[in-house]
Amino acid sequence: MFGRITLALALGFATLTAQTLPDRPEKLTYPPLAFQVPKAKDFKTKLKNDIPVYLSDDATGAPVVRLSIHWKGGSYMEPDGKEGVAGLFGSLLSQGGSTKMAIAKQVDLLEDLAASVTSTCGDTSGSISMQCMEKDFNAVFGMMIDIFTQPAFPQDRLELFKRNIKQSQERLNDSVTSIASYQMSHLLRGEDHFTVKNSTPASIDSITRDDLLAFYSRILHPSNFLITISGKFNRKTVLDRLNATLGSMKPAKDAQVSPNIPAPEFTRKPGIYVVDKAAPQAMVQWAFPGMRRSDQDWYAASVMNHILGGSFTGRLMQKIRSDEGLTYGIGSSLSEGAHWTGDFSGNSQTNNNTVAYLLRLAIAEMETLKNVPLTDTALQTVKDGLVDSFPSRWNKSAAASILASEAMAGWPEDWWVNYREKIQAVTPSDIQRMARQLLDMDKVIILAVGQADLIEAGDHDHPGLLKDILPLQVQRLPLRDPNTRKPM
Repeated sequence: MFGRITLALALGFATLTAQTLPDRPEKLTYPPLAFQVPKAKDFKTKLKNDIPVYLSDDATGAPVVRLSIHWKGGSYMEPDGKEGVAGLFGSLLSQGGSTKMAIAKQVDLLEDLAASVTSTCGDTSGSISMQCMEKDFNAVFGMMIDIFTQPAFPQDRLELFKRNIKQSQERLNDSVTSIASYQMSHLLRGEDHFTVKNSTPASIDSITRDDLLAFYSRILHPSNFLITISGKFNRKTVLDRLNATLGSMKPAKDAQVSPNIPAPEFTRKPGIYVVDKAAPQAMVQWAFPGMRRSDQDWYAASVMNHILGGSFTGRLMQKIRSDEGLTYGIGSSLSEGAHWTGDFSGNSQTNNNTVAYLLRLAIAEMETLKNVPLTDTALQTVKDGLVDSFPSRWNKSAAASILASEAMAGWPEDWWVNYREKIQAVTPSDIQRMARQLLDMDKVIILAVGQADLIEAGDHDHPGLLKDILPLQVQRLPLRDPNTRKPM
């Protein structure tokens, strides 16, 4: 054995020394990466009732199978007074057992097989998912189908889940992050949009097992479903099992094609908002009106965001974290706007008295993007980084999920095919144009949650009041009552 290893090392060294090596690492050259963006048609098929299925099989990978049933429908479909029913349904679906198997036995069997079945339901969609070893697929798939088609929703589990939710609601105002989350939602989307009509103890108390069954029955229409499967599996076997079960699904008696997701009907009021909360650090958020990914300028806006704060090497991190030491993290993001125009937003945490200084620095970086063009070299480095890292998103396990997510959101199936070319076409003038369009200080909403007096007064080492960072009105917002979600 030792002789074979020595021979292999010697041969490898001889091969290396036979090559002409450059004298500096940066002179190394590599062949271009040959990568084609996966196309939906290569992953997509349909069951006999037209439910789409996205498959990504990897015969050489680990013997693990992941399968998910996704549906369109979520909290935007909740009846008034029943806020929270979608989330309860999503949690209890997989954690309540089926009419064929009690939850205790289900848990024991899944543990024995080192497998899992989980479920969730959010604002606009939900899913039930399984993961298991290849050899156990039939057993776990059968269990998941029983759970999905014959959920038990046992009363004792429902009451337990309701108690847990109400305990969580009591902690609504415990942290600056949770306060900032709900306050910003109201500032951006008002009082009436489904994304801000959160559950209350009263709405949770009102939810019955019949409400869960009614929500479940409403989504049981084949047009609402989509399936993804990835890992190591026999394609024919899996499709046969799917067709014999989900492929034979017909609309339930009360089933409906899930309606379109409503956009907010709310006029925002730009300004600087402060919420008083005793805490050692403040949470700072800001938001500008953004765009949708279907906008032709999306690519330029995406690159601009990456330069400003969409990466660890962004200007906000460099200036505010690395140079000034004001925070552990700061960043920006450009939401895709799948169902309505998205936002260009950012956030950070810092000491209460350095909020104003942090915001002045952030605004200065935004103004620099508007007024100082990037060099072609600097921009090319950013674009090359985005393009070079792009293939890593598309491993065999991820491709089916990405394509299915695109379909669920309603984007064109092959939107990503020319992504790299579009990114490389972005120019320095495009970056400036997007910064001027999106970073409009007359339209910004800034929210700071922390010790209000300290936030408004600013830092003695870097004098400047919060009200002076921009010519916008500063307004204090009250906390909201956990029991009613109304301002206190």
